[in-house]
Amino acid sequence: SALVDGKSSHIPYRDSKLTRLLQDSLGGNTKTVMIANMGPADYNFDESMSTLRYASRAKNIQNKPHINEDPKDAMLRDLQEQIQQLRSQLNAAGGGAPGVPGAPGQVVEKEVVVEKVVEKVVGVSEEEVARIKRELEEQREIERRALEEQNLVQREEA
Repeated sequence: SALVDGKSSHIPYRDSKLTRLLQDSLGGNTKTVMIANMGPADYNFDESMSTLRYASRAKNIQNKPHINEDPKDAMLRDLQEQIQQLRSQLNAAGGGAPGVPGAPGQVVEKEVVVEKVVEKVVGVSEEEVARIKRELEEQREIERRALEEQNLVQREEA
């Protein structure tokens, strides 16, 4: 079966009502539980064997699930992670530039409250995405300048 061997990208579904109903579950991004019901009567033998073969093939299917995520949300998450990494690099390098909180010789008290809020916005305009990108780029530029100034101050002190 194409679902079991995983070699082909095309998955042919047979003309079965059950397979059509389960096609998203069998080849999609979900967990599926299959219960095979059989009758004990001898006249149900052929149908019972067919059911067992189908259940056996379905049991061997292995999916590779992935997170369903909006590309814009993924991009924003990546940009926020980059900002956080830059901030941690800046702090690890000894703080910020003179006049910037976190510079050497200054005591800065920070309280970080982490709260994950999942909010799905439908229909974000391109202008809004462009504005967010500009704000992130401006923040990166400020952090880059602060890091450069800090490096200059450290060179002058050395």
